[in-house]
Amino acid sequence: MDETIERNELKKENPAPLAEENAVEAVDSTPESTPETVPAEAPADKPADDRADTPEDAAEENGIDADAAAPEGEEDAQEADAEKAEEKAGEDADAPLVMPAPTDIPEAMAMPEKPAPAPVPAGPAEKLFNGLSYIGLPVLLLFAAAMSFLEVWQVRELWFSGEARLADVLAGVKGGDWLMLTLNGAPYPDEPPLYFWFMDALTKIPGFPVSVPMALFLAVAISHALFVGSIWALARGTGFDRSVAFASGLVALSCVFISGAATCPGVDLLFAAFVTLGMTCLYRGWIKSFAPFWLACGWLLMAAATLTKGPLGIAFAIVTSVFFLFWRWTPGRLNSRDGLPGFFLMLLALAAWFGALYLGGHTDYIRAMVADQLVGHAYTGAPLEQDWWFYLAALPVIWMPWILLPLFVNWFAALRGIPAYFRNRKTEGGSSWLWIWLVTGVAMLTLVQTKNPIYVLPLLAPLAVLTARSLLKLSAGGSRCFFGLSAAILAVAGLALVLFDVYPFIREYVPAEWQAYIPAALLPWVEAIDGTMYMGAILIVTAVVLLSLTRLALPGGSLLIMALGMMLLIQPYHWFVTPSMGKILSPGTQAAATADQPKEALAPAAPAVDEKPAEAAPAEQPQAAPAEAPAAEAQPAPTEEPAKAEPAAPAAPADSAPEAQPEAPAAPAEPQA
Repeated sequence: MDETIERNELKKENPAPLAEENAVEAVDSTPESTPETVPAEAPADKPADDRADTPEDAAEENGIDADAAAPEGEEDAQEADAEKAEEKAGEDADAPLVMPAPTDIPEAMAMPEKPAPAPVPAGPAEKLFNGLSYIGLPVLLLFAAAMSFLEVWQVRELWFSGEARLADVLAGVKGGDWLMLTLNGAPYPDEPPLYFWFMDALTKIPGFPVSVPMALFLAVAISHALFVGSIWALARGTGFDRSVAFASGLVALSCVFISGAATCPGVDLLFAAFVTLGMTCLYRGWIKSFAPFWLACGWLLMAAATLTKGPLGIAFAIVTSVFFLFWRWTPGRLNSRDGLPGFFLMLLALAAWFGALYLGGHTDYIRAMVADQLVGHAYTGAPLEQDWWFYLAALPVIWMPWILLPLFVNWFAALRGIPAYFRNRKTEGGSSWLWIWLVTGVAMLTLVQTKNPIYVLPLLAPLAVLTARSLLKLSAGGSRCFFGLSAAILAVAGLALVLFDVYPFIREYVPAEWQAYIPAALLPWVEAIDGTMYMGAILIVTAVVLLSLTRLALPGGSLLIMALGMMLLIQPYHWFVTPSMGKILSPGTQAAATADQPKEALAPAAPAVDEKPAEAAPAEQPQAAPAEAPAAEAQPAPTEEPAKAEPAAPAAPADSAPEAQPEAPAAPAEPQA
């Protein structure tokens, strides 16, 4: 009993060692060797308070000595335990065999766990991608500048008709027509003036002389860099990390359509940059409860986009904002006090230019710009009217090779994440903003009757961010398949460019039935263009590097290699291809080819024309014709006589032509007098 009291006191002071000791005793004990005596249970009909707690108390109640009663109690307890053990053994014999849970298994006897798949070790390209992503924007701007360096340094001839038209309008702005644009002295309402003001400012950089042709190429190079930088800012502004933002810029740099737009002067890249920056600011403003700065910046950038190309940027902003706020169940933000001031600032900026035109008396210019350009392009579409499905067919070609990416995306995982994405639409709305902008933008362009592939350029910004996010989420197998297919496409395109360049030399060896498949309109280009073989060689080398020296399972490094390949591809294009294309597209070449045609046409006509007889003959013939007409009807037979007399009339000038040849030098003297 004293031992029991001591154990209870120790349990109160520190119960953990006693619990471990009891657990060890329970494991090691067996029914045959029980260390302690199990007391007999009290009769069930006796109240609980009257039951004996210990054998000693029971012996005292019965008047028996405790020391004498102890052996009998121990024997009874042992017999009861033996009976219980026999009953339990019988029950266990009928029950299924179950292994007891081990309490402590040695490490040598533990079952080995299934090894997790080892991650693909990062190669040099992937490490370079991760390192450059920390810098991000400056690297993308440097890549864009490298792509346009030769274009600005080696200014080529302007091509017709768009480039020559831009140069003439810019010359008018430099001459003082900065408010109302003019083309060959006539009003030119086709474009707003902001882009031409930008080019005029480039020609006035102190210490850096810039000619008009160079200003055109410098402006498009800066616009290209701004557009690539705005895509990086869009990815960061919509909540994506540095890797996705850097990959978005690389996707834009490696897109053939965007790089091609950077080689031709035009307003579209600057317009797309303003729209992208404006949409980024608007998103940052709409997701906050009060953000007047972001919303004001967004609407002012939309005003700049409108003054660059037209009101299409405002349409993108309004439609996307309405659908996005209803998607987030916050439509009240549309009439909030922080959004309306920025919208009115945009209208004020546009009204300032229109008001200056009106006060300057250019009402016809305003009418032509609104009626012919805005309303006319939206409803008539001439001369660029296309079918409604035009952009659905053009967009896959424009977005090559990234349009192949959906073939390797895990769509099951994407579809399973839609419910969670819907629940978190208020906190994670960056992807929603991009998808709404892209889908509604394509729908609006489809409704407009005038359709041109260059109009989708602003929509390539959200598409680049969505493409980069999906690209970096590819599995190892999906990344290998996608970049392997892309490498094959690059190799085939490179071979085609090489054959395009060498075809004039091997044409005589090509069978005639094969030459029949070449369009006749393509033959002048094949004869004129030089240097495509260098572009083809770069594409083939890029494909070989992707397949042999790059770990295709890592999408970041493979994307960087493709962007670097595109940056190298554009160099021989500027150095060799564009100068040779001037043989066909340059207005100077066409003017030189047709310069002598008017002289050759007028030289033989001047001595052959006898002006005095020519004036007398028509004067007499109309007077005699009415008098002879009734006689001719009465006597049809004599009509053969005038037919005989007609050959004699041209015979006289023919005989006199040799006599007039010595007098040919005197003919130019009359126009001079």
